[in-house]
Amino acid sequence: MTRSTEKWRKSFFWVMDTLKGGQIKSHYRDIQFILEKYGTPESDERRKAHLNNLLEHAVNNTEFYKEYKEYETLKDFPIINKSIIRERFNTIQSKAFRNKKIHKMATSGSSGTPFTTLQNTNKKLRNTADTIYFKQKAGFEIGYRMYYIRKWFKMHRKNMLTTKMRNIVMVNVTEFTDDYLAKLITTLRNDSSTKVLLSYSSALRDICKYLDRVGAEPIDANISCIIAMAEGLGTYTREALKKHFNAPVLMRYSNMENGILSLQLTDSDTHLQINWASYFIELLHPDKDIPVKDGELGRVVVTDLFNYCMPFIRYDTGDLARMEPNSTFNPAPAFSEINGRKMDTIYDTQVNVQSTFIIFHLEEYSEIKQFQFIQEGQKQYRLKLNLDGSFNHEDKIITLFKSYLGDDAEIRITYESEIAQLSSGKRRLIINEYLPEEIGKVTLSN
Repeated sequence: MTRSTEKWRKSFFWVMDTLKGGQIKSHYRDIQFILEKYGTPESDERRKAHLNNLLEHAVNNTEFYKEYKEYETLKDFPIINKSIIRERFNTIQSKAFRNKKIHKMATSGSSGTPFTTLQNTNKKLRNTADTIYFKQKAGFEIGYRMYYIRKWFKMHRKNMLTTKMRNIVMVNVTEFTDDYLAKLITTLRNDSSTKVLLSYSSALRDICKYLDRVGAEPIDANISCIIAMAEGLGTYTREALKKHFNAPVLMRYSNMENGILSLQLTDSDTHLQINWASYFIELLHPDKDIPVKDGELGRVVVTDLFNYCMPFIRYDTGDLARMEPNSTFNPAPAFSEINGRKMDTIYDTQVNVQSTFIIFHLEEYSEIKQFQFIQEGQKQYRLKLNLDGSFNHEDKIITLFKSYLGDDAEIRITYESEIAQLSSGKRRLIINEYLPEEIGKVTLSN
């Protein structure tokens, strides 16, 4: 009966799309063509047309971009960021959509000021098609049940009818206790439907720590895949999820203002395949507007090819990543690492940028329930630990971190009863209270 219901949901979705003109299917086919024929003249022409159409619309319909009418290439446009969008909100909006239906997208501002953007209906449809295409590639079909693990704000909560229609189970990270997690695991075991877990990485880590702590048996829950988002995922969490749930574990990189930028498509390759069908992505030097080489750490700068209502052209997401050639899916460049926000960057004592993934070494210690790493100065660091029981590995951890940060690093460890979540429900693993003021001091570390 469950399989029949899943097939019915999928068929119903596409029938409804057909009755509305088949717009999602059209976008889906365009995405499929561009990505699966990437590198061919036909695919390149479609991507070029999408970019040119967006740029022409922007210079002819927005106050902000009208001065760039004489542009020759994308590089003639300025880099923008959240602050610029907030300050120039009205001038970035397209006059072509002033009397048309638009969609407001808003974040809670978990680590800063709330951020609001606008999208036209075609952009929303493109996002839906992106989601369907990439989830299918990951093993998540329309009709499968999704356990969505995040903090559910009032603005995000869906009414019961909408939730049932979309086959979503809302799991709230702010309610995580042993009792809550025990009930969640029981629900997963008893739910015979094919399902997917979509979750903050930190929430998945909390679930794994709980399951290890109680000595849980492997969970046979018919999980198609587990998709982690919002933060990095360490080796411990990946392996623990596979052990407990026997399902592939994948990473997603997305944001509220744009959509799905990239997704890991197979458990055997950790590269995140970039959504070149809907975005043009550049990686620029952390402190200069010049491209970085393959494999170097750079700022993720996105041009959204389908938001005509509020054009995002060369939008600095605030995230750092590495990109390199990868042929797992297609010949397109892929992300080899998503390093998080620039404001959460770790610098060693010589002001070299270090990979934030060094903190995941802490996952190997079963006594550590939660952790947070803070850079307080050029050579001053603090490691906050929430422990379960006694712990005597401080010297080993300090030696390990000094091997990355420098022998002159001053590392102190403090102990906390709880490491607070952000208002978004995410748990911030890295905080940088020191940012070099002299751009010339910053260098990159591979």
